[in-house]
Amino acid sequence: MKREEFNKYLGRMQALCSRSEKCRADIQKKLQQKDITYKDINNILQALEKEGFIDEVRYTKAYVHDKSRMQGWGPRKISGMLKMKGIRQEIIESALIQLDEELLMTRLKDAINKKDKTIKETDPVKRRARLVRFGISKGYNFWQVLRVLEILKR
Repeated sequence: MKREEFNKYLGRMQALCSRSEKCRADIQKKLQQKDITYKDINNILQALEKEGFIDEVRYTKAYVHDKSRMQGWGPRKISGMLKMKGIRQEIIESALIQLDEELLMTRLKDAINKKDKTIKETDPVKRRARLVRFGISKGYNFWQVLRVLEILKR
């Protein structure tokens, strides 16, 4: 790749990273769509990291914050999605520590309450099973979902 072409792609990726947090996998995927060689992609990624446009720790913290607060995802779903993006486990764990357990449980309770109102099933066992599956699909573990269901039952 010629120097001016390299600078063009580097500038585009810098602009992209300036608008929102990106991880290595996001940028790599974008560049692969442009049929850029692996070596050139790696060079662009290194330049972006060196200049502070990409920071896996900063990205992970922002991702955890956004997904837990805006989408109501639980820790398991957030962790799984970050693993798919190639984020190291120790970075994921350190970012998940910032989640407030009480706030997570409140969000889960609100989501289950809302879902419960939309379920037309009258059989209480099937209704409960649906709510458990829903809670698990939101990224919460089985015991968290059961705890919330017990609280709501009172």
